Amino acid sequence: MDNIPFIDIPDQLIQDVYYYRWTSIQRNLRYIMAGAGWMCTEFVQPVGYAKAFGTIDAAAGHHVDETRWLRNTHYADDYIELYTRGPADSVQYTQWILDAMNRRSMVTGNMEFLSAQLDDMQRMWHEWDFVFDKNAGLYYYKPVWDAQERSLPCYIADPNGTDPVLQNDGPDTFRPSHNAYMVANARAIARTAYLAGDMSTEAEFDKLANALEAAMFKHLWAPEQKFFMDIIRPDNPDLTRLTGREQVGLFPYRFGIGLEESYAQPAVDAMFDSQGFMAPYGPTTLEIRDPWFMGEKPDDYCCYWNGMSWPYSTSHTLKSLAAIYRAGNTNATAKQYYQHLQTYAKTQQHEGRPFVAESHYPFIDDWSANRANHSEHYDHSTNNDDVITGLLGILPQSDDSLIVSPIVPDSWTYFAVENLPYHGHLVTVIYDKDGSRYAQGSGLTVFVDGKNILNTEGKYAEVSIPSAILPNPDPLVNIAANPSGPGNQYPKADATYTYAADFHYKAIDGVVYYDDVPDNRWSNIGSPNMNDTLTVTFARPRKISSVTLALLSNMGRGGSVDLPEKIEVYGSDGLLATVDNSTGLLANDRNGITFSEVETDFVAVNLHRKARDVYVGVCELEVWVPPNRGPTYYAADAYLTGASTRVVRDSSSSSSGAVIAVGPDSGAVSFPGVVSPDQGRFAILTVGYRNGGAAAVELAVEVNHVPRPNVSLAPTGSRYGTATVTVALAKGKNWVVLRKGDAKDGGAEIRIEYVKVPS
Repeated sequence: MDNIPFIDIPDQLIQDVYYYRWTSIQRNLRYIMAGAGWMCTEFVQPVGYAKAFGTIDAAAGHHVDETRWLRNTHYADDYIELYTRGPADSVQYTQWILDAMNRRSMVTGNMEFLSAQLDDMQRMWHEWDFVFDKNAGLYYYKPVWDAQERSLPCYIADPNGTDPVLQNDGPDTFRPSHNAYMVANARAIARTAYLAGDMSTEAEFDKLANALEAAMFKHLWAPEQKFFMDIIRPDNPDLTRLTGREQVGLFPYRFGIGLEESYAQPAVDAMFDSQGFMAPYGPTTLEIRDPWFMGEKPDDYCCYWNGMSWPYSTSHTLKSLAAIYRAGNTNATAKQYYQHLQTYAKTQQHEGRPFVAESHYPFIDDWSANRANHSEHYDHSTNNDDVITGLLGILPQSDDSLIVSPIVPDSWTYFAVENLPYHGHLVTVIYDKDGSRYAQGSGLTVFVDGKNILNTEGKYAEVSIPSAILPNPDPLVNIAANPSGPGNQYPKADATYTYAADFHYKAIDGVVYYDDVPDNRWSNIGSPNMNDTLTVTFARPRKISSVTLALLSNMGRGGSVDLPEKIEVYGSDGLLATVDNSTGLLANDRNGITFSEVETDFVAVNLHRKARDVYVGVCELEVWVPPNRGPTYYAADAYLTGASTRVVRDSSSSSSGAVIAVGPDSGAVSFPGVVSPDQGRFAILTVGYRNGGAAAVELAVEVNHVPRPNVSLAPTGSRYGTATVTVALAKGKNWVVLRKGDAKDGGAEIRIEYVKVPS
């Protein structure tokens, strides 16, 4: 709770959803591994079509928008770099990640972090070149990969349902959503280039953004419908637009596109038209008057975007409405914005409590896509960013200032947001019409780090903020997390007993939540033992001085798992610590247990039950240690891919006692978190290895997605040797990947011990 801004507003429903949505974010935060850090998931349970570590880029911009208001900046820092430098796929779905990065920098004040990503941002932009139509000047993609399968273009292309794939995925389509994202991403690169002093790149991407925006107005804006429309690309040389108005036509406004009255007023009218997009649990994804509108859907498939209400799209629409209102060119009112946000809060309910799933019926109080142990707490949208920036009007700036410009009803006599992280400071904004609620005077009052710096009548203010305080660049890392799933990779979890419906791997999967459904735990329900041991084994000996246990108790909801009576912690040399329940263990929370530093191959926790019919459960076991800042990065700590890529204990290796064996087939060893103090620094990368074959083995080298010269590993017999290659590193954390192709050397196995980069 110390991580979030607190609010106090007259609307209890919106306030309750606000606090619930922070718990939804918490459930979807995943610690990947040391060096990689944190990420956001979309589903609390992994899905097969997700990419590296469970990433899905469709809502990554929403994730960055929402998590920018957490006090701990490392959640979003790490997540961003998973896309800019790590293996996350940024062209699986359309996305506005670069735009979200840019706007987030205005909250953190950390322009240095943003500018260090400039090269990576340009690479991400150009990854979309393959779907740019030079004649139209627009980007195209299938609607399914615009996160909107079974949307209007799908039905127009296959009206009779003769091609199930086409009706689900849709044809290549020029869409307002995708092209608006790309305009915003280009402008984000231009601003980042300005911050980095790269005027040439700034001018280049300003030009790209302006040209793409002009193409949107030329081709996607329909004067007849007064709306941004889809254009199906195949067999359509004249670029004839569809005639049905979809919610994606409302997305461009949030990115500053079309805020003039002639474009924005029709959008406002459509939002609040009962035959347009307005519904009791809307807005709808297709206008209600459209012949293809579907107010209910079959149960055999989750995802229909031709009428259902999707929080994903509602988030965009709320931001567009806020942008239109603040532009002041239409008749949009604060009352209308509040109405829209109230509808959103009313939609986010289930069984009388705040809840978010995938999609909602527009006219029925029920979720239309809500599969058990799958859809719960679906992280595919924003809510709290809309409360903070929209309703309460906290508008981040790129300089040492903050604008407060709320969109609240005239009838509100108070509101407050407390301990909002901004530029490394804690900002509290309160409005108290007559001073009776907060006893801090009437009007608007602003505190920075507890100091009253402004009091004014009215609800609008421009506030000077002290210079930004940047976060600690070296947070502790969790060496117990395993992103690879159960199997032969390290760290490994095991237990003396595991309940059949639970899984010991869940204790080291990097995810922490305490629900019964969806499940995420190891427990010993049904064990014949009064105490059971959960053990995590490392790939190599590690120095540790604590273990953190996220302990489950579900007794209050009819379960049989409770806090242990006693916990014993063991390492390679025996007992490290003992804790009993009288010391105040916390249920459904993290519990840190400290001890003198030891070097150990494993950590084992022996948990004693309180009674014969009461069991114990651990939702996560974490071991936090200082980060490795180099110069040596051990392969045993790396992320491994390939069927025969594995950890091998090898006493002949020079230092770590464990190495990575890469067999005759292809495989890769990825080193996250290789640190460089400077941008674009050329460094000698040294690879420690053993090659027992008769021929040299070529390894491909990649740094932050960019191929570098191969490194050649000459035969070394039974000894370990070194090979070097020159690489360019970005400032901060880098992903260095050594990739072995299929064998051309008679099938020799190589062993990699480390990479080394001079500081």
